[in-house]
Amino acid sequence: MEQPDKNLLDGFRNGDRKAFEKIYQYYRIPVIRFSVSIIKDEQEAENIYHEVFMKILKRRKNIKPELNFNSYVFTSVKNEIFDYLKALNKNNSLKEQFWEKIHQEEDECGKAKEEQLTRMESIIQNLSPKRRKILEMNYFEKKSYNEIADILMISKNTVKNQLVKAKFILRKEME
Repeated sequence: MEQPDKNLLDGFRNGDRKAFEKIYQYYRIPVIRFSVSIIKDEQEAENIYHEVFMKILKRRKNIKPELNFNSYVFTSVKNEIFDYLKALNKNNSLKEQFWEKIHQEEDECGKAKEEQLTRMESIIQNLSPKRRKILEMNYFEKKSYNEIADILMISKNTVKNQLVKAKFILRKEME
């Protein structure tokens, strides 16, 4: 690839907008192709190209037209690609750590829930048979107070009182 002529580089160094646009367009396709060959992402290659040229634009006063400008551009692109890949690896590492932590918390949460359920089952088993039966019919069989009262041949108020006492015991023991 030929280097842009000395006059164009001098114009770029001195802030000539047309010179910048010509140089920007001159390197666009070769730099993007080079970047895509490494990172395999055309959009990211475009971003890298733009980022490199913004940096070159900021440092344009330091450009020496007698030196190899092509080498300067492609070295800058290569360095930007390395920075991108490092950030990508770091980001992937952070994602992996995040998912590991989520899975650990899910496992811990699942174990805690299992322990709570086991504890609750034990508390329910220690209730009086009548209270346990009323609680099971209400919560697990979804029967109303009236249905439970009819089945067990007790008053609706007795069902209500037994459930209140059962819930109180459960709350107290689960704390």
